[in-house]
Amino acid sequence: MNRPTVDEILQGLRSTLSPDDPEQPNRYTAVIVSAKRARQINTYYRSLGEGGGFEELAAPLLPGDSRNLLSVAMEEVAKGEISYRLRS
Repeated sequence: MNRPTVDEILQGLRSTLSPDDPEQPNRYTAVIVSAKRARQINTYYRSLGEGGGFEELAAPLLPGDSRNLLSVAMEEVAKGEISYRLRS
């Protein structure tokens, strides 16, 4: 996998942080955020066939050529379209 690179994903995560946030994203955070977003996209597509409601589900934000949901999620994160919050 060449695109997006880990550095691009981390930059996208940094762009969504507030300036006063002391935590900087790391590779672990990138994996967690990307995987969670891929699961959200998967749930959205599965609910299309079941006629489910879309209020709580988020459709993919980027039109993509890839059918791999993790690749779509990583592209969204790299572009800074996905924000996250760490719970402590």
